[in-house]
Amino acid sequence: MWLCRDLILMCGAVYTNDPLLDKIVRSFRDWGRDCWCVGGVDNTCKLRFTGQFGELPQGYDHKYVYSHFGFNLKITDMQAAIGCAQLEKLDSIVAARRANYKTLYEGLKDVPGLILPEAEENSNPSWFGFLIAVREDAGFTRNELTGYLESRKIQTRNLFAGNLIKHPAFDEMRKSKEGYRVVGELKMTDFVMNNGFWIGVYPGMTPEMLQWMIDKIREFCGGKE
Repeated sequence: MWLCRDLILMCGAVYTNDPLLDKIVRSFRDWGRDCWCVGGVDNTCKLRFTGQFGELPQGYDHKYVYSHFGFNLKITDMQAAIGCAQLEKLDSIVAARRANYKTLYEGLKDVPGLILPEAEENSNPSWFGFLIAVREDAGFTRNELTGYLESRKIQTRNLFAGNLIKHPAFDEMRKSKEGYRVVGELKMTDFVMNNGFWIGVYPGMTPEMLQWMIDKIREFCGGKE
C-alpha cells in the first residue's frame, strides 16, 4: 500500500483528485483491467474493438484486456450505501481515533519492555489501532501480556498473518516442484509475528475504557520488572 499527497486511503475506500491515479486505482480494483470506461458506459476509450494488445487477436474487446495483475475489489450497493453514510461522520471518526491514540500513547510511553506506534514524519494518521510490540528482553512474552489483558476484558489482536510462509496454506506450496522464493531471513517479519499485537482505538471508546487499558498494561508490565 502506498501514499501520495493526492491520495486518501480510509477503511476500504480510496479518494484522489488526480485523474491518472484514478485510472490506476480503478484498474487495480477491477482485476488489472486495461479499459477505463466506467460501468454502464461503453467505448469511452475509443479502443473497444480496434486495438492490438499483447498477443491477443486484433480487435479483442478492450473491456476484457488485462494489462497487469489486480484484484476484485468492487463493493456491493449495500456496502456503498453504508460507506456514503459513514462519510458524513468521517471528521468526527478521524478526530476520535487520533485522540484515543494520543491518550494511549501518553499513558504507556514510559512502560518498560514495550515498543509503541509512532507516526512517520510529515504524517497525521487516522489510526487503525494501537500496535504494541514486546521487546525481546522485556522479561515477558506477547502471549503472556495479551492473555492477561484478555482475562480482564480487553480484546487484543495479532498483527494479521505475521509471517505468511509459516501458515498451513504454504505447506503444499513448500512440497510442490515450483515452491516459492524467500528473500532474506525475514527477521523483522518473525519479530512482528511473535511480538506484536493490537489494542483498539475505536471511536466509541470512553475515557474510562482507555484508562482501564492503560492501567492493566501498566499493572502487568510493572509486576514483571
